[in-house]
Amino acid sequence: MGGKHKMANRTKNNVRPSSSGRSAEFLGSTMVPFVGFSTMKDSTFGFSLSTTEELDSSIDPNIQVIFKKLSKKDSTTKIKGLQELADLIKNSDQDTVKAVLPLWPRFYNVFVTDIDNRVREATHSVHHQIILKAKRNIAPFLKQLMAPWFTSQYDPYPPAASVASQALKDAFPPNKIQEAIAYCQEEILHYLSDNLFIQTPQTLCNMKHVSAEEADAKYERVLISCLQGYQFYLEKVSVEQIQNVVELNNNIVGNSKFWKFGKNKVAYIRATWFKLISIICQKAPFLLDGKGAQVTGSVFGNLEESDPTVLPSVWEAALLTMSTIENWWTFINVDKVFYPKLWKILKQGGQGNAAVIYPSLLPVLSHLLPIVNDSSSEFYDKFFENLRLGMRQKTTIASKSESIAVATAYVECFQFIILRKQDKEHFCKTMIKTHLLTVIEWCLTEDHLSCKTIFSKVGALVQFLSRNSETPALTSYLDFLFESVRDLFRETLFNLKENPDYQPEYVSSKQLEFLRFLKSSGKPKKQFKVKFISDDVDSKEDKLGHLPSIIESDKKYLDKLNVLVYKVCQDYVEYIQEKQSTILFEQLWSLIIDFDSNIFFVNLNEKMRHKNPDSRLVDIYYDLLHNWMISETQCCKRVMSLTFLLLLYVENDEKLRILETLSEVPNEQCLSWAISEALAHPHNKDPIIHNWLKTERVSDFLVSIVDLEINDKCPPELGILLKLALTENDEGELFVESTAIAKIIDKLVQVLKNHPDHPITADSCASLAAYVSAIVYTETLLLSYNDTLLLALFHLSCNSQIDNDIISEETMYEVNSAWQDALSLLAKALPREDSLKLTSKLAEVVKREFSAIDLEENKLNHLVVVDVNALRAIYRSLPLALSDFIRVFLDNSFLKSCGEYIIDICMVAEYVRGELCSPYEDIKVNAVHKKADGDKNEAKYFAWTYLTLAVLSSKLEEGAEYDEEEEEDGIEGDIEERAVILNVIDYNEGYLGQVLHDLGVGQSYLATYKNTKCYDQILNYYVLIEAKLKTTLELMDDTFKAQLKATIRDKSTKLGWFWAKSAYILYTDISPEPLTDIYAEFVQQRTGTCTLGALHLTQVFSKHLDYDLVRYSFDAIGDVIVLNSLIRCEDIDVQIAEVFTKIERIRNENVPRFSYAVSNISWEKTQEIIEIVRLCSSLMKYKFNSLSQRHWDFAVLSLVGWASNCLKTRAAHDKYQFQALLVAVMKLYVNVDNQIKEIQNQSVKSNFIEEWKDVLVESIHCDLAQFWLYLAEQLEQKTDSITYLPLVQEFGSFLNNTYYEYIFKTNDTSLPKWTKFLKRCCSLLVNRQPNLQLWGYKMLMNLVPGLVKIDMEAVNTNTPHKKGLIFEQFKEKLVQTHEIVDSMLMEFRLGEDICRVEPSTDSFTYCFAYLLLWDILLSLCDQSSTELRFQYVDWLRNEDLLKNFLNNLFRLMPTSVSRKVIKDSFLRKPEIDITDTCDSEKIESLVCWLYSSSLTQLPALVRQWWTSLDSKLSQMVEKVTQTFVSGNLVTQELNELVSNQSKFKNMTLRVIPGSREVVATYTVDESQVELLIKLPANYPLGMLEVHCNKQIAGAAHKQWILQFKKSVVHQNGRIWDGLSLWNNNLDKKFDGVEECYICFAVLHPGTYQMPKLSCQTCKKKFHSACLYKWFRTSYKSSCPICRNLF
Repeated sequence: MGGKHKMANRTKNNVRPSSSGRSAEFLGSTMVPFVGFSTMKDSTFGFSLSTTEELDSSIDPNIQVIFKKLSKKDSTTKIKGLQELADLIKNSDQDTVKAVLPLWPRFYNVFVTDIDNRVREATHSVHHQIILKAKRNIAPFLKQLMAPWFTSQYDPYPPAASVASQALKDAFPPNKIQEAIAYCQEEILHYLSDNLFIQTPQTLCNMKHVSAEEADAKYERVLISCLQGYQFYLEKVSVEQIQNVVELNNNIVGNSKFWKFGKNKVAYIRATWFKLISIICQKAPFLLDGKGAQVTGSVFGNLEESDPTVLPSVWEAALLTMSTIENWWTFINVDKVFYPKLWKILKQGGQGNAAVIYPSLLPVLSHLLPIVNDSSSEFYDKFFENLRLGMRQKTTIASKSESIAVATAYVECFQFIILRKQDKEHFCKTMIKTHLLTVIEWCLTEDHLSCKTIFSKVGALVQFLSRNSETPALTSYLDFLFESVRDLFRETLFNLKENPDYQPEYVSSKQLEFLRFLKSSGKPKKQFKVKFISDDVDSKEDKLGHLPSIIESDKKYLDKLNVLVYKVCQDYVEYIQEKQSTILFEQLWSLIIDFDSNIFFVNLNEKMRHKNPDSRLVDIYYDLLHNWMISETQCCKRVMSLTFLLLLYVENDEKLRILETLSEVPNEQCLSWAISEALAHPHNKDPIIHNWLKTERVSDFLVSIVDLEINDKCPPELGILLKLALTENDEGELFVESTAIAKIIDKLVQVLKNHPDHPITADSCASLAAYVSAIVYTETLLLSYNDTLLLALFHLSCNSQIDNDIISEETMYEVNSAWQDALSLLAKALPREDSLKLTSKLAEVVKREFSAIDLEENKLNHLVVVDVNALRAIYRSLPLALSDFIRVFLDNSFLKSCGEYIIDICMVAEYVRGELCSPYEDIKVNAVHKKADGDKNEAKYFAWTYLTLAVLSSKLEEGAEYDEEEEEDGIEGDIEERAVILNVIDYNEGYLGQVLHDLGVGQSYLATYKNTKCYDQILNYYVLIEAKLKTTLELMDDTFKAQLKATIRDKSTKLGWFWAKSAYILYTDISPEPLTDIYAEFVQQRTGTCTLGALHLTQVFSKHLDYDLVRYSFDAIGDVIVLNSLIRCEDIDVQIAEVFTKIERIRNENVPRFSYAVSNISWEKTQEIIEIVRLCSSLMKYKFNSLSQRHWDFAVLSLVGWASNCLKTRAAHDKYQFQALLVAVMKLYVNVDNQIKEIQNQSVKSNFIEEWKDVLVESIHCDLAQFWLYLAEQLEQKTDSITYLPLVQEFGSFLNNTYYEYIFKTNDTSLPKWTKFLKRCCSLLVNRQPNLQLWGYKMLMNLVPGLVKIDMEAVNTNTPHKKGLIFEQFKEKLVQTHEIVDSMLMEFRLGEDICRVEPSTDSFTYCFAYLLLWDILLSLCDQSSTELRFQYVDWLRNEDLLKNFLNNLFRLMPTSVSRKVIKDSFLRKPEIDITDTCDSEKIESLVCWLYSSSLTQLPALVRQWWTSLDSKLSQMVEKVTQTFVSGNLVTQELNELVSNQSKFKNMTLRVIPGSREVVATYTVDESQVELLIKLPANYPLGMLEVHCNKQIAGAAHKQWILQFKKSVVHQNGRIWDGLSLWNNNLDKKFDGVEECYICFAVLHPGTYQMPKLSCQTCKKKFHSACLYKWFRTSYKSSCPICRNLF
């Protein structure tokens, strides 16, 4: 279009975009050189950049290329070129830059006015770099550069202006800039003149390449920069330098276009022009000679300027014009040009620009004086009237700055006029009356922002008049003003009906505010003065400057002001009496207080004397104040304030009578005001008032305030009054009577003790109690008011369950601080005995709270914090006596019974288990020590140990809090930083020694009593104690560790038992040291009485000892114990022989006694037998391979006797020595049996095996089995079985070596029938003790093979047991537990809710029994044959128990643990051992396993249950099965097929695990039948896919496939069972066996039997199960084929 030729299409390989920069590089030498500035005017741009000749060859080629880029038109190329040029110059040397200088001005002059902001900024950046490099070399080109450079400082684009300004600063120092401007001023002025008057938007730009808007913007930018540049020029150069070029300046100022800039449409240009006029008026007024009319017309014609950016410049120019142009008013018509605009501006409040305009009004007014007619007030009336109207404008009222500016200007101008016209009294008073009072009246009746400013300025004016009191006129004006103000106040107060919008209290408050300003306005602020016009005025101000002294003038002024105030107060009293209200009491009180109150009462009394000459000051109370007080309409707080103010000026007896009348006032609110005033300064220093505050009426009233506070009816002011009353006077005594304080304390204590009953007021009462505590517990009072409040506050702090909604954290902080401060003070001030008694009471509070909490860690830590804070409080006062106090706080005597009981049962456990011996002393558990509240106290014992250690290891620093974990880097800090309480007390090693002892007890407890209620808590605190102890010891020095070692050594060697275990714990887990060295150090210092300690140390350290370390002699039993402990040592045959010699000697002394065949054996002799049995057991376990025939015979033959005699003396099972013997005998049996099994597994020939199997084991097993049954019966009857747990756990190991063959042996009459075992086991399953439950479960699992065998015999012989299947034996317990578990889980929705069963509950007992029973039933199914399993499944289906069982499993199945843990629970049966901890995790693991086992053993029944569920539950069950079970079951099925395929004669199997497929091929001769089985992903829930790819034998294969599916899908058969059935059917078919004519199968799919029953008529054969079903469903007994009777 437009006649342009179309461009050809780009060629295929022309892939580079066009680039003007690259084109410039190819131009080479085509660019013409610089032709000078003579051509600048020939081009629209100033000069052309694209028609230059070739560049100078001396210029760097890179720079040449860049300059060619700069010649392009597009901005992007220019910017890139300028950036490259800046970088190049920055990195070039000075000579390179000098070569560029001739060429640079040409480009610079064009680019500094470019339309693109970025180009201008980049140009100045290049210029800056050139200046920095060229330095003085720029001088020859300065005149070419200076003009555009100079004006570019004011480029409207700030980044460009900033760079240009910085370049100018870097080029010329401050002292040289003026010379540089003067040097180039002609070029600058020519440039300015050219741009301001010659250039236009069209001439500055090439209109072909820019839009009109861009051209206008550029022109405006040039005008602004030139006007500001001219302004800068005038500011910098001197007047002489301006006069040197006055012609050029006159050409600018005298140009007609110059005066038009004041009317320019661009506000910024107008503002700049007016600023320029101001500069000219100040710096070069001679340039305005002869131009007065132009200046005044342009300036005053724009006074109405509304643009806030221009307005300041206009008014500045106006003021300077007035002061610069002589007789300025002659050049304009003031009445037409100036005054109307001024009135309009004032009337409109400055048109929203008052903050700019009004500060100039006073100078303007001063300049107007020469032209104002002095005889006329019309000007001033208009001036101030318009000012006042401007105050009321919305724009003024809405803006604080605007209103302040107007108000300030008004008062300043008024003061100026008064001073100028002070000799004209009538005029000045008229101005005051007409204008000043009008404004004051407006401020009194209307609320606006300027009121305070007007009041302040008027106050300053009034004080100014007062300070110039030597001038009579000013004094008269002051008096006139005060009189007028009083009249104004009275008029506005009493004539408010005319202003219904304003209330008296508002007007009076404004009056009060004004009077305060009249009093408080201080010295006038130092202000800068402007000298005005005539010398006469100056002389007057000089006279006014000679003021009287400040004190003298202030006194006179205050006297006058007080007279005014008294008259106002008199008016207020009159108003109160007239209106009979309380409206003005507050203002009256404030006036009297703020000014001279004595004068008020004196003058008031003087007035009263006019009626009663005998009137005194006290009569003011009786005649006026008391009447107000008893009046229902006039009684208020300020009446009471005035009453007490009067008390300051009356006699003591009069004061006392007034106070007595106050006590009789029935109004309690009035009494509260009286008390409040009495407690205020200065009345609280008056002894008479002190006595009055202790009167009964006042005391009762203060106590009633507490009642109001408790009942949430107390106003805030009464609460403050009560706190104020509970303070001390200057003598250290409380203002309130002691009995009142005691009552207050009692009431507060009751609230603190029962704070939950006061949910609303507990917080405020606690805060008040903390406040009272600080008042009553002082060095002066001590415990005068008892310690109940302190104890109540302390008890509240001990409570960790305080609801923050009832008592806030801030209040609790107050409570804690209160009792700590009180304790710190009392501990120091009281005698030591009393301090300890007080501390013991606090400790009792802690112990009671400790006994009440449920031992959660956070609650216990809270008590630790409380204890530590108490000890810190004591330490602050008595740092050297902390040991006595900490002994009180940490005393655990209240847990003595519990501690002794725990130690006793742990000793029993260690003894029965054989861990520690007791060869010399009897072991007893005192029945008195047994607890009344169950196992909870056991945990409390260890919790207290943790509390003790936590307190001891807490920091002593003030404000430090208890931390659970110490920071590692803090261990190596200063001693002060790591100082803990343990460092500063005596016998600190004893405390830690006891903690270690308790740690040893806890270790023993945790090893034995796992299934108790408090096990988890004790385990938690054991871990915490161990960690805390380790951290604490790291903080202690070597001296302390040595003392601790000595303590542990002495205790362990003398006492043994858990002290020995504590030594082992200390030097293995907490502070490791070589154990052999510790043992040698401890034992070598033993004395003759320390044999037991040495034995226990040997037993505890045995794993780390060698026989050579035991160099000390023991008696025979001691040698047996030592050998047993060190039995793992190598090369001890000699020691074994020596000890056995001693053992044989013991046996020979009394063989029956040695065999435990006699009764009444002493403790010592019993221990000999026990230790010998234990030694034999250890020999069998650790030294069996090196055992001699002699030792074997001795051990096993003795074992027979021991086992038999233990059974005979089973009635002694309650005795601990008998339990220890029984456990030892059982372990000997187990170890011997295990060794025999191991030898058998290794196929090693040994005489021991035959002897054991053929002769010994059955007898021993029989005795132990009978003893187990006896113990089960006895333990089931025990209510507290915890003391029997060691026996239960240890003797339970026998169940791992129990043989069902001996129990089911029918010809052995000495052994109870297996039914007794079965019945007892079922009974044990529901026992409350989990260990006994496991006893029953483990025995039942041992009996499972025998039970299956009995059912197998019954099925095979068709002679069922009289009680039916074994399943029937479990039915009673199964139904019982099933019903309980069902009722427990009935509220849990299947698929939505999960039940977590907590241990040590009835729910856990029955749920655990329920799951164990099902595990036994599933184990029976697992070990049964296919035929028997069919019977079991049929029983389960008929009883309909499985459905609810599966539902319950999913209600108990865990969901919150990790996926891996859950999957492991499904794949592996959980370990269930007698010593295991039975907790919720055990239940959850068992649940997962039972579901997996159900799918394995009863897939058809589970599938039926699954299909009966709704879709949501079905999907959930399928997801669980597919995720956790299916994969494993499929793998098991396939592995079973692979392992058993060799059993088939004619069938081969091919397994494809990846696709879960099995291909079975049956081959007969050369024919094949192929069966393809595919397992689903959700196996066994999903249906199998079965296909017959190859077939023979006609249509019979369909029946066989149906039988296969029936076996697998509907009859709980495995894939292996189905294939076996299919294979056997084919085998029988081809062997000629006739098939059943009902199911058409050779083998029955359930019983796997062949057809046996035949019809007598048709001779057809049938399966007995099929025929029975036919009879039952058809209700006939005829043959299915021939229909004859069967």
